[in-house]
Amino acid sequence: MSDEDQRAYPRPVEPLYEAGDEQLNCRQLEQRLSQLEGRSYSAKPGFYEDPYTGASIWIGSLWVPGALSYLGYSAVAEYQENDRLHHTQSRIEGLRRMKANLRCHE
Repeated sequence: MSDEDQRAYPRPVEPLYEAGDEQLNCRQLEQRLSQLEGRSYSAKPGFYEDPYTGASIWIGSLWVPGALSYLGYSAVAEYQENDRLHHTQSRIEGLRRMKANLRCHE
């Protein structure tokens, strides 16, 4: 299975490290975590909460390409949003582990 195919399925959060992370001190780790925390939320509404989904289904009953265009866009946008969230959560997990290894909480 290719790397792209594996991204389509849910996967556990694994720590993600970047170059230069090992040189960060506790204060810098906390600053990076606070920056990433704001990006760990999704602004895209769910399928049933999205008013455009209902509208596209209603339009789709009259004109099929109208429904397919928005529903396809919505699925791609949700996939990209989930991928972004997973990357952010993996990065946060890596920084939290580094912070724990440095014993910053003491």
